[in-house]
Amino acid sequence: MLRVHVRLGCLLVLSCLSCLKSDFPPADDPSWQCNQDRVCDPDENQVSCPDDCAWSEATGEGPAAAVCDAQENWTFVEACLDTCGNGQEDAGETEETCPRDFPGPGCGDGVCSVDEDPAHCPTECHGGSCGDGVCDVHENAAACGEDCGAGCGDGACDAGEEVTCPRDCEPCSGDSCVCGDMVCGPGESMTTCPQDCTEPICGNGAKEDGEACDDGNMLDTDACTSECEEATCGDGIVWAGEEQCDDGPDNGPGKPCTALCELSACGDGDLGPGETCDDGNDIDTDECTNACEPATCGDGSVWAGEEDCDDGNEIDTDDCTNACEDARCGDGIVWDGEEECDDGNQVDTDGCSNECLKPRRVIFVTSTKFEGNLGGMSGDINCRTVAMNAGLANASTFKAWLSTPDVWPAMRMDTSYLGMYVLVDGTLVAENGWPDLTDGTLAHAIDLTELGGSVDVAPWTNTKADGTLAGANHCNFWTSDKAGNSGHYGASSAMDATWTDRMGTIPCSASSPIYCVEDP
Repeated sequence: MLRVHVRLGCLLVLSCLSCLKSDFPPADDPSWQCNQDRVCDPDENQVSCPDDCAWSEATGEGPAAAVCDAQENWTFVEACLDTCGNGQEDAGETEETCPRDFPGPGCGDGVCSVDEDPAHCPTECHGGSCGDGVCDVHENAAACGEDCGAGCGDGACDAGEEVTCPRDCEPCSGDSCVCGDMVCGPGESMTTCPQDCTEPICGNGAKEDGEACDDGNMLDTDACTSECEEATCGDGIVWAGEEQCDDGPDNGPGKPCTALCELSACGDGDLGPGETCDDGNDIDTDECTNACEPATCGDGSVWAGEEDCDDGNEIDTDDCTNACEDARCGDGIVWDGEEECDDGNQVDTDGCSNECLKPRRVIFVTSTKFEGNLGGMSGDINCRTVAMNAGLANASTFKAWLSTPDVWPAMRMDTSYLGMYVLVDGTLVAENGWPDLTDGTLAHAIDLTELGGSVDVAPWTNTKADGTLAGANHCNFWTSDKAGNSGHYGASSAMDATWTDRMGTIPCSASSPIYCVEDP
């Protein structure tokens, strides 16, 4: 009869949908176990185990019929067909449609935690002793709000929970825990055992006289210190998660820790250790930089309204001077790679033009060769003639680089000249005037003629590199073309002192060119 009764129940509820399972045993069969765990297991039904399995209209039809709850199984609810209710997650099941297989956080550990849903975890969470004033391990605020507060079950034995929340406050055992033994033991306080605990004890979890708080632990860095004082900025204890620092009375302006218990930092507006200024902003171009130092020329930041530039170096010849001004022609500083000179004036006819260019004087070796009879020191005429024929500017100013015992270049040429000596094509020979031309080293050999032709010849000179007389070999004051006389010569391909002084002679009957120097 019981089997027929159950089958009839199936027909009424599900129109025989769940009765396809027609081979289950009768309700009084030993296989129908009733363990009274408030979960309708697959081998239980509402007839044999009404404590675990309940049937109602809500479970049999309507929206609830799509959810297999803990007290339903396949014998009477369509949603529990197939695998829902077997205690594990299967394909096609979700927490919404089969909560009994998704018990939730902590379900199964034997303790009804604060955030567990009794509907999802009925074995651990139920109000079995609800109303006795004690929040037992199988109760929480959802299962029994009458006994359990929101904090009971959070693992912290808070004030007032010693008796009402044993799950958070472990019961004390031993003689010292007996109230009345004149010993204030673990778990006892002025609140729970005033006859034993006559003085407040910080750390027992009970807020007693003279205590601002008591969180039941000896942590000094949480909201309640180990002295049972509320954590505050200035108490000398760093409140974890709330304060960056706390030096107690040493907090404040100019200190490593501010009055707000924040680490002093550049940009906080407070002049801290190691800071010369702090304007509280992140503008790097005002009078206080982002390094909290006063803006100065050379710090690498352009001080708005005060500096044209600031390249952060001490190089005075780049595009930003050491006065933090843009390099320009006329500032008296030679700008590397841009200016040849800079005398800081506006005189265009001195050794540096107003475009910061040095004056240039041409030096060449003649394309014409001459015997030793050059007409004396009138060899200048030869230079001026070839220069004029070549169409060179200032042709009438050229002088021959020749020496006799009476006169030599350093005696008759402009030794104060500081401009450039160049070849006819502009190639630099000496950059810094007469001193550079006569120091024994040339920037380039004097190997171009007045016509621009390249030659490798031995010009008449009888002159040392410093522009003075080389010796007695001067073709009789440059008036003889006799083989018995000789003349001193140089080398047009040389860049050292031998360009003018090869320390050798050739007969005056030989033909050689001469050097010609523009010298107004």
